[in-house]
Amino acid sequence: MNSNRAHDMKLIQNSVAMTVTLISFGMLFATLFLGYFLLRFNSPTWPPVEIQNMPQLIPFLSTLVMALSSVTYYLLEKNGPQRKLMWGLTFILGLAFLALQWSLWGALKSSGILVSNGMVPSIVYGFTWLHAAHIVLGLIALLWIGCLIFMKSPSLTSFKLMNVGKFWHFLGVVWLLMYLMIFVL
Repeated sequence: MNSNRAHDMKLIQNSVAMTVTLISFGMLFATLFLGYFLLRFNSPTWPPVEIQNMPQLIPFLSTLVMALSSVTYYLLEKNGPQRKLMWGLTFILGLAFLALQWSLWGALKSSGILVSNGMVPSIVYGFTWLHAAHIVLGLIALLWIGCLIFMKSPSLTSFKLMNVGKFWHFLGVVWLLMYLMIFVL
């Protein structure tokens, strides 16, 4: 009985740790958003000439891919016969998102939007690079969950699925905010 209680306590501690991690990451992105808003609302004209040729289709497709990956992860969390398929789709969509980001950086460069062109292009690259780095972390977490799923490990718990899901959905929300703030508004 004591080992079950200790195991339950560890699961709860891991859930709290993921929540604290997400709050920390949230504060990081909130600071970047605040800096962007301050720059934007103190600019005499918007958009500045440095980003007037901003690509629109790739960020839109990235948003669709992130939203779809959130849906597939949600379905993965449901304990059903489609779990392996949903894991595979989520992982592929995560890779597709990274490929779209790579395409975005190429399109930005082709449009003459370079980090060296000023503060606003630097912020656009910084946001997208930082988010892509977090996506890589999310894909590593997905690989871990995938190993547990495919090996039918008894250590796969709803807490583990939920914690990775919190992180994955968090990345989706952050991207949606970035998309709206940088590419739409």
